Amino acid sequence: MCDYCGCRELTPIGELSAEHEEITERAGALERRLAAGEDATAELVALQLALGPHLHKEERGLFAQLARHPEFAGYLERLGTDHASARAVLLRVTRADLESAPALLAGLRELETHIETEEFDFFPASRLILDDESWSEVAEAHLRANADHPHPATTG
Repeated sequence: MCDYCGCRELTPIGELSAEHEEITERAGALERRLAAGEDATAELVALQLALGPHLHKEERGLFAQLARHPEFAGYLERLGTDHASARAVLLRVTRADLESAPALLAGLRELETHIETEEFDFFPASRLILDDESWSEVAEAHLRANADHPHPATTG
């Protein structure tokens, strides 16, 4: 993940980046199990439990604030399409679907590209565009999203 511009020092971006790291690790574990022909159910569930709340948090926080800036319309359209694809492919896949790995693997590749775009383009640009009030609103949206969709690691 990116550390070159200091955007991770902003709590909301730091939180999203940490989630990106977790999601990337879980996606990699899923891919390795699939490649080995092993049961990947646990890895799939772990990825889904991390990814669903993360998408919600990004949309309610950072995406909502940046929607106020017309120069981000193209980015938001692309990232929104990526989120819809992740929901359709990665969040809806079931254990039975693991047999058709090509679609799942394509979804994992899309997710990897999406995360790279956010980390290296979207987050640094948002750091420069949003003011302190907007960052406070992003942080509040994250708190609400965390309450609505608690992370399994923090709920015991």
